[in-house]
Amino acid sequence: MGSCIGFVVGWNSPSIVILMEEDSPIPVTASAVSTLVAVVAVGHMVAPPISTIIVDKLGRKNMILLSALPLLISWGLIIIATSIWELYVARFLAGMAQGLYTCVCMMYIGEISSPDTRGVASSLIAIIYNVGIVLTFIVAPHLSLSCMAGIFLAVTVSFVVLFWFMPKSPYFLVMRNRLDEAEEVLEKLRGKVDVSEELESIVASLSKDEKEMMKTGSLKDIFTSRANFRAFLSIMLFAVAQNFGGFYTILIYGQLIFKSTSNVMSDYVVNVTIGVTQLISAIVTSFLVDKLGRKPLILAAGVTVTVCNLVISVYFYAKEYMHADVLPYSWAPFLSSIVLIFSFNCGLICMQITLMSEIFATEIKAIATCLVGVISGLLATLGSKLYIWIALSLNYGHSVPFFVYFVVVAVCTVLIYRVTPETKGKTLAEIQRELSK
Repeated sequence: MGSCIGFVVGWNSPSIVILMEEDSPIPVTASAVSTLVAVVAVGHMVAPPISTIIVDKLGRKNMILLSALPLLISWGLIIIATSIWELYVARFLAGMAQGLYTCVCMMYIGEISSPDTRGVASSLIAIIYNVGIVLTFIVAPHLSLSCMAGIFLAVTVSFVVLFWFMPKSPYFLVMRNRLDEAEEVLEKLRGKVDVSEELESIVASLSKDEKEMMKTGSLKDIFTSRANFRAFLSIMLFAVAQNFGGFYTILIYGQLIFKSTSNVMSDYVVNVTIGVTQLISAIVTSFLVDKLGRKPLILAAGVTVTVCNLVISVYFYAKEYMHADVLPYSWAPFLSSIVLIFSFNCGLICMQITLMSEIFATEIKAIATCLVGVISGLLATLGSKLYIWIALSLNYGHSVPFFVYFVVVAVCTVLIYRVTPETKGKTLAEIQRELSK
């Protein structure tokens, strides 16, 4: 499903180009295009409350399967779309699928992985997600919108069939007092017969009181516990940095930005380069996350992204406000963007995915991931619309948004490093004790 969500994200950039061409199958305006991007975030924002209500009833595995349903409908609508309104509905449903999957996937990964493999497992999800983006960037420009959607529909159907045979979360099975099934699942996941120690640890972490909290969890639980609030604050700082740190702006509006630099590379090459960069960074992270730990990667990425945003901002300031001849330096914003994408994916995207599977206590995972999803969707909606509004509608150019990104990432990096505990090699219970300090 990770690659299927990658298709959703990767669809924006090449499809915007197709839709805005003179021979577009569905004529659109610039405003309609930005709305088409934003409506995905709106769908993402709607999904978490749905997930919260039913995730502890259906279970993590079944929720992941359910998240594929709106995506199947979305691709089907795009295949037959003849107007922008059908695309709006399709992309809204795609956003819902993305929101449902994001909320539940990290819970599932965190609960089926051992402490030693949790970081690598989370990184593999990021790798598969980026494979989806790269494939979209490579293939989509050579296909029609309907043909592209047909291929993605077929892949999503294949996922549903294959994931049907995956095991359920042992934590969910223990919550339902299905201890024998939980033991069988752990034996398969760990590849050994004696899993009694880990099973006892899971049972202990889901005490009777915690089970009651699971049934009646509310927003109050997040803000009245030091550990829960630190975990929530940490993840929200990542969300702020991601949506107002330049990453998604370059990913979605890269063509517009690079045209402004007079770069000799074609839009196609730029998009593919960005996609490949994301994939490589996710692979690199999978080797480093359980060796270096989470916090060193976060710090290194934060500093690098901050510098890259400053370089891009200075370049456009010199061009737009000082009217300097920056043509000899047109490589600078492109190179900075590539480094920014690489660093962001290594230390801020992948680390958020990893930490979401680790630092939320079991009893508040559902409500916390719901709240994170809603707020992240709101931030993504604002971020995707504000960039075009500030850079083009208000005619402030590209320098102002990237200077804001520079400040946001710098502040968020400092706060994340201070608030977030190191989780490398620790059990979920040990992480909660660390958060409580």
